[in-house]
Amino acid sequence: MRFKVYWMPREEALRIPGIVKLAEREPPPGDKWRIVEIPGVDVQADGGPHVANTREVGEIVMQKIENRGRNKKRIYFTVKP
Repeated sequence: MRFKVYWMPREEALRIPGIVKLAEREPPPGDKWRIVEIPGVDVQADGGPHVANTREVGEIVMQKIENRGRNKKRIYFTVKP
């Protein structure tokens, strides 16, 4: 699965519905935001490192999915090297 990572001006990013998905509900600081997109799945502001392709981390194994409310899921997984 390929990821897209790019920078976007804060004001432009804030116009994207759901761009910030943090428990604290506070958008990241700064004039430019790092955006991580999984085409066809999700796009959001991010502050952490990411791999370019999931093959870089090994096999992803789903452990559990919890229902956290309407249209919200928590996914637990592990990675096999």
